[in-house]
Amino acid sequence: MKSIFDNTTFGRFNLKSRIIRSGLWESENESQKNLTQEIFKRYGKLAENNVGIIVTELISMYSHDRFSDYSHYINYPFFIKEFREVTDIAHEFDTPIFAQIGFVNCNVNGKQMIEVNDLEIEDIRKIQTDYVIAAKKVAFAGFDGIQLNIGNNYYLSRVMNPFENQREDEYGGNTFNRVRMIIEIIKLIKQTTNLHIHCKVNLYQDRDDSLEICKILAENCADSLQITKFLSPQYFRKGQSNENMLVDFADNVSKEVSIPVVLGGGWSDMDTIQELINTTDIEYLSMYRPFVKSQSFLTEWMENKHGSSKCKTCNNCYWKKSSVCIIDSED
Repeated sequence: MKSIFDNTTFGRFNLKSRIIRSGLWESENESQKNLTQEIFKRYGKLAENNVGIIVTELISMYSHDRFSDYSHYINYPFFIKEFREVTDIAHEFDTPIFAQIGFVNCNVNGKQMIEVNDLEIEDIRKIQTDYVIAAKKVAFAGFDGIQLNIGNNYYLSRVMNPFENQREDEYGGNTFNRVRMIIEIIKLIKQTTNLHIHCKVNLYQDRDDSLEICKILAENCADSLQITKFLSPQYFRKGQSNENMLVDFADNVSKEVSIPVVLGGGWSDMDTIQELINTTDIEYLSMYRPFVKSQSFLTEWMENKHGSSKCKTCNNCYWKKSSVCIIDSED
């Protein structure tokens, strides 16, 4: 029988559990984006308490992006120095750590709010170059991998969306063409770093096309996938059809690809997770809000053999763009 706390292999990493900590917002940066002692303390608690992989809060590709006021910034002057301390903390406890990179609004080459269908080739090349530069900084900072946030409503998810991408060149039309821009980014990063590339990807309305996207990414150098939905995570609740749809899709993807697949979507109960990993081909799950409430709950689950997160699912951490629990944060 599979357990949440099995020692498993995820790419080249040996994990202590099947739970991936997913990040979202960072509310504790100082005004110049400096990392505070509270941030270092939080990552230390995560790393020492049986999480499989830590994925950071969002690191924004561009300033003045939609969520840049609530995120780290890849071009912050002390990014490498300060995040090297974060990765050193994680590695002290033999916990792999990935940097989450993404952007929502496309403002490149002096142009603002460029829509997917209006991207010129020079704009695509600029974005790809920026990703390679970002990946090199992530590698220099000591991260083990990079999570390309190409899910939810981030810009590159819209590039892959068949309902939004109506381009008639090599970056539009069939599924492969819509994924081409991301494939080229992945291959460029692979050529210049040793980072594990973890892609957060949507289940779109067209389930068959979504599956094809996952297969194309898996066949073109992506090292792992995290399955999410176009809507934000606060819409998922236990028993709702959206959650069941995500489980079914992630199970199907797991059967079709040979790389690790992580299921996202509002999990908080150990017994439910145990049942899921033993009745499907899903091997890993990601959690965000329970880790905002407490960074040590997995250790409690392991010791007690059962448990449920104390998170009340109020979503204030989501709505307020906060990396700490608004109701009653951990001491």
